[in-house]
Amino acid sequence: MKIFKTSILVLIATLLFSCQPVVESAPEIDLTTYNLNLATAQKLFASFSTEDIESQKPLLCPGITHYSPFYGSEPSKLEGFLAASKAWMDNFDEITYSDAKWFPGTDQSGKPDGSVMTMGKWTSTNTATGNVITINAFHTFVFNAKNQIHETRDFFDASGVMAAAMKVD
Repeated sequence: MKIFKTSILVLIATLLFSCQPVVESAPEIDLTTYNLNLATAQKLFASFSTEDIESQKPLLCPGITHYSPFYGSEPSKLEGFLAASKAWMDNFDEITYSDAKWFPGTDQSGKPDGSVMTMGKWTSTNTATGNVITINAFHTFVFNAKNQIHETRDFFDASGVMAAAMKVD
């Protein structure tokens, strides 16, 4: 009888453990291109914070398309992007990007495609009023084969930033 009970317990244990799903390790993801492009995006933000428009130029593809955060704006090309950067730099000082989180972008199948996304907080001081502005933002970057920014999209309340910057108490 003891052998019978032991055999039943072994049989039950075998059945229970054989029903466990097979745990597969996650496939290895190559983030080499993402890491190169991430460095480019971070250099762009660093040059923006130091208000160095010239160091931005080599990071940008000559055919860049920029999607501005301003309501109703049309996409711009290289000269429009540089003019917009300069306008921000002319109107704001002490520009910082903090609490940054950086993520790899993916293609439609969910695999990293080398693009870069970031969310964080911009803080700056308006040069005309001295108002300190802080805004949460989200940005995306698509790159060419030379790791230059080919497309960028900015998502934040740009009109609200300007209204707050010009507000007089």
